[in-house]
Amino acid sequence: MSPVSTIHSRVVYDALTACGIRLLSALPETWLVHLIRLAEEDPDMIVRTARRKRAWASPPARTWPGCGRRC
Repeated sequence: MSPVSTIHSRVVYDALTACGIRLLSALPETWLVHLIRLAEEDPDMIVRTARRKRAWASPPARTWPGCGRRC
C-alpha cells in the first residue's frame, strides 16, 4: 500500500466536508493528489491550486477574503 491511499484520502476529505469546509487551497504535492481529486469532483467544493510555491507568497494569498485585510 502507498503511504497515502485513496481510502485515507477519503477519510480526510469526509472529515473536512463534515466540518463544513467548502474551500480547499493546496500546492500540487504528490501526496495530496487523491484529496485534491476528490475535491475537484465535488461540485460543492471550491479548489484553488497554486501552480508554484511563489504564488503562495503573494499578498492576495495572505488576505482572508472575508475580512478584506491581511490576517
